[in-house]
Amino acid sequence: MKKLLLLLFATTLVFGASAKVVLPKVLGSNMVLQQNTDVNLWGKADANKKVVVKASWGKSKVQTKADENGNWAVKVATPAGSFDKYTISISDGEEIILENVMIGDVWITSGQSNMEMPVKGWDRQPVENAKEFIFSATKYADKIRMFTVPRARSYNEDKEDCEGGEWLCPAPESVANMSAVAYTFAYNLVGKVDFPIGIITSNWGGTRIESWMSMKALEDVLTKEQIEHKYTLRSIKPTELYCAMIAPIRKYNARGFLWYQGCSNLGDIDHYDIMQASMVKHWREDWGDTENKMPFYFTMIAPHGYGNSRAIAYPLFVECQQRALANIPNCAMVATTDTGEEVNIHPAKKNEVGERMAAFALRDLYGQGGVDIVAPTYESSRVDKNAIIVTLKDVGAGLQPGYGKQVIGFELAGEDRVFHPATAYVHSHREVRAWSDKVKEPVALRYAFRNYIPCNLANALGIPVPPFRTDSWDNVK
Repeated sequence: MKKLLLLLFATTLVFGASAKVVLPKVLGSNMVLQQNTDVNLWGKADANKKVVVKASWGKSKVQTKADENGNWAVKVATPAGSFDKYTISISDGEEIILENVMIGDVWITSGQSNMEMPVKGWDRQPVENAKEFIFSATKYADKIRMFTVPRARSYNEDKEDCEGGEWLCPAPESVANMSAVAYTFAYNLVGKVDFPIGIITSNWGGTRIESWMSMKALEDVLTKEQIEHKYTLRSIKPTELYCAMIAPIRKYNARGFLWYQGCSNLGDIDHYDIMQASMVKHWREDWGDTENKMPFYFTMIAPHGYGNSRAIAYPLFVECQQRALANIPNCAMVATTDTGEEVNIHPAKKNEVGERMAAFALRDLYGQGGVDIVAPTYESSRVDKNAIIVTLKDVGAGLQPGYGKQVIGFELAGEDRVFHPATAYVHSHREVRAWSDKVKEPVALRYAFRNYIPCNLANALGIPVPPFRTDSWDNVK
């Protein structure tokens, strides 16, 4: 009898709990909703129960009916973004009120450890200017909000909800633990627009891109054998993070995506670019974007020793990232040639990444272009006696270092394919001249073409030049 009473009591608790609307973790107080759109709100209630939603910025209510499984969803029109605070009432007879809700632009950020790295840094791996971001946090309490998706795994089966998480307002303790790249992106953006920025960040260090892709996205670009091979490369399998950490948030309306990943795919230059393009295509479709309107900004992985500073796995992978850039509509890549550290794979310069991503958003979405934020890249070269003169494109106002200062990071080779450090100077508005006393008849030139090599070529605003070469000798180091 005692066991029967306990069972009846537990059953009552279960049904009592289900009598109140249950929301997914990503919908809650302090959230930022995407402006000027019909945002999705969804959750669970008792089967066939009426659900009424009332947002304080509007006069009318929206109502729907939960299906036989208790699932319900509505769309609510949002106004233009502002720093006003709102409430949302959701009721199936018992009311839930979401408070301190704001309207602005929402960005989805994802990747591995360099996106995951918090503002406070890690052991012996600091973030530059962390104190400034942490101690100024309360100034941004009504301007930036962040939801961090907890780590979770699910192989090829989409989860309906996150394992946990909540929307946090900036305060010293919360900012210290927020993604440094995501926070500095919002920090650099919010002071230049008239509405708050919401960030939903989903990251896991040491993970490969295929873990963040749906099976459909993988099957669109890889063979069955290639997919099977990827099961052997990491403990986290293909699709596991997409299913557990992307699928639960894909109904949440957003403006665009930020991506910082690649180190774990270093050496995967045969098809990383097509995997990235497929991932972006399917993510956009998940968010209801079939016209490539949601910008996708990603970060060039930074220079690092990667086991052998003189090897060239890193620049070869950057070339792969540049191929992805060329094949993804409405996309931009942040150059990070100047942020890397030889012995630390997690560079301290996170604000440079966030600031450059924010600059692309300001250019593309907020009418604040006109500055030279695109990295200069290789265009052509010619041999001039014992030197090679290289011409770059997208240089804007010009190149630096300035008059009389040497450009470092160039190497030259002759027919023997042996590369030697070169002396180089900015030759004209778009040109650099490089030569070496050890190469009398140069035939090939490389810039920053090592896993790690000091280099300093940039445009006038300090946007660094990515690695490039004039040869196609993949096996020559």
